[in-house]
Amino acid sequence: MNTSTPHPLPAPHALPGWASLVLTAASLALAGPASAQDGTAWLAGTWQLAQDRKNPGFTDDFMDFDAQGTVVLRDSKKTYAHCRYQPGSGTLLLTCIAGGKERPMTVRVAPDRASLTNSVGDVYRKSRK
Repeated sequence: MNTSTPHPLPAPHALPGWASLVLTAASLALAGPASAQDGTAWLAGTWQLAQDRKNPGFTDDFMDFDAQGTVVLRDSKKTYAHCRYQPGSGTLLLTCIAGGKERPMTVRVAPDRASLTNSVGDVYRKSRK
C-alpha cells in the first residue's frame, strides 16, 4: 500500500513543449463538450434566415450549429465560413475563417432563445425539421 503524498504537477512553463501540449489537451478533454458546460445545447441544429432587412422575403441563408462549439455559415449551394462560437450574456461571439482571414461576429440571442439577430438586423430562427 502506497501512503506517500502525490507530487503536484509542475507549472506548464517548466515542462518541455510536448509535455505542456499533452497536459493542455488532457485538461480540455476532461472539460467535456462546450454545450454540457455552458448550456448551449439549445443552439445545436440549423437556423434559417427568417427576416432579411435588405432583401425582404429572401431566406436562403443558414447557420448550422453543433454541440462542440462550431458553426457553418452557408446557403443552399455553398459554404461561406467555418466558425467557432462562444456564448456571452445575451450574445454569441463567432470567430469565423472566411476568405483566408479571421473575422469576428457578434450575434444577439433573443431572451426566449427563439431567434438570433446579426449585426445588420437579419433574424434567424431554428428550423423545425
